Amino acid sequence: MHHRPDRLFDLLRARYRLTQDPSTVYGLDYHEASALQAERGTDELVSRLVDRFHAVARDYEVVLVLGTDFADTQLPDELALNARLANEFGASVIPVVGGKGQTAESVRAEARNAFRAYDGLGCDVLAMVVNRVSGEDREAIAERLAARLPVPCYVLPDEPALAAPTVAQITQALGATVVLGDDAGSPATRSTSSSAARCCRTSSTP
Repeated sequence: MHHRPDRLFDLLRARYRLTQDPSTVYGLDYHEASALQAERGTDELVSRLVDRFHAVARDYEVVLVLGTDFADTQLPDELALNARLANEFGASVIPVVGGKGQTAESVRAEARNAFRAYDGLGCDVLAMVVNRVSGEDREAIAERLAARLPVPCYVLPDEPALAAPTVAQITQALGATVVLGDDAGSPATRSTSSSAARCCRTSSTP
C-alpha cells in the first residue's frame, strides 16, 4: 500500500537502476486497503496483498518490502497486519523506530516494545534500527539496547546531511529537470516533504 505518486519508490528506482514497471511494485494504496478491509475483512486484504507479492517475487531472488509507516494510514491493528504480512511473505523483519525529539529512555523503551511486539507475533526479527537520534544519546542507547535485545540494534544519528538529498536525487524522484544554477550533485538547500507511504510496496533487483 502507498500513496500515489510514490516518490520514495521513484528515488529507489533511480538510485539502484531498477527497471520493473512501477505498477507492479505495490499492493494497494491506503484508501483501497482501508476500504477493502472495512468491506471484506482482513483475510481478504491479506490474500490480495500476498497474491501481489508473489507475482513480483517469482521473478527475483530478493524482494524488499516496505511496511506501513504507522502515521498516514487508517488501518486498525496496523502492527499486527504488518507482522501477519511478513509471516505470509516468509520475510524477515527489521523494525525502524524514530528517535527524533525523543529522550534516550523513550527511544530505548519504544525499540524494546517494537521488538517484543513483532517477536511475539511470530516474526523473524533480523535486527532493529533506531533512526535520527541526537549525537549525545547514540552511544548510551546503543549500549543499553545491545544488553537488552537478542538481535543487532543500529542507532543512526540525526545527521542533517542524511536528510538532505542532492538536487539530482530530488529531480530524478520528481521527474523534473534542473534548468539552471544548482550543482546537480550538491545537497538541496530547501527541504522537501513526501507522503510516500509504505505497505506492501516491493522493490528489488533481479
